Amino acid sequence: MLYGEETSYKTGATINTHFGLDTNFAASLNNNLNGRRGFKGSTTSGRDVQKFTSGKATYDITMDFDLNDPSFLEFVLGNKTGSTYQGADIPASISIANCIDNSTTDRDEIYTGVVINSASIKGAINEPITVSLSASAATMDYGSTLTTNTAITSTEPFTFTEATFSLPSGSAINNIVESFEVTINNNNTLLFGSSREAVNYVPGARDYSIRFSTKYIDDDLLNKALGGTTIAADQPTQNATVVILLTRPNNDTLTITGTIAPISSYNLAAQLNNPVGEDIELTIATLTIEESIAWLLWICLVLIKK
Repeated sequence: MLYGEETSYKTGATINTHFGLDTNFAASLNNNLNGRRGFKGSTTSGRDVQKFTSGKATYDITMDFDLNDPSFLEFVLGNKTGSTYQGADIPASISIANCIDNSTTDRDEIYTGVVINSASIKGAINEPITVSLSASAATMDYGSTLTTNTAITSTEPFTFTEATFSLPSGSAINNIVESFEVTINNNNTLLFGSSREAVNYVPGARDYSIRFSTKYIDDDLLNKALGGTTIAADQPTQNATVVILLTRPNNDTLTITGTIAPISSYNLAAQLNNPVGEDIELTIATLTIEESIAWLLWICLVLIKK
């Protein structure tokens, strides 16, 4: 499973990049058939379909992979500056190759006009950081010559181990965080006109949310959810930021920063003979994700010392 950036919607991609350590790919075609019925004829019933008309053809794609290369974020958020990813008005479309290496005739599926509808970045105890993408494609063509494969990046996946969580920045969450999920929704609309295939797309309002599942230590999360020691008259605490810092074994880091981060929902779970749990969801205004490469930092420090 490889992808490449399109120079314009549905055209011009060089497909040569892995999303990550890919673990799942699924594509679903819907022809949006419309069964037409009419008054009874000499050989037909008004109860049964007499003709089918076809509506727009839509391809829905889902992908899962371990996060070892954040480059895909450019096509989720829209903008990449150096090693920093953040929101732009119109993320570029991509093409995707799904290669099936059969014993006789191979099948190479090329999906074009692919736009990322939503992304979920997840982490939990004893697990690597994983990503789930949901996308829409304008069309798919296939042949028997497989797309040339490329090497998977040698870097290891980011892990939940050693992750740190702050709300706001500089203020560590005291509860024991056992899992998190960052969700980005682009709310894309595909445009069809009189064509059965999508001819263009328009991103809608962009929504971000972050969820934490924790074990209870103190009342800090509750107070932030309430806006004080009781429900505030105006609003819950408007945390300036929420920060998730991830690492991998070579000490590269990935910093996920959300701005204006009030707690939109809070849930308490108390069960006999189990630790008390607190789960929260934050709705955030903007999101920035920055990768820091450990060897680059080491070189910079050496140069500074010289």
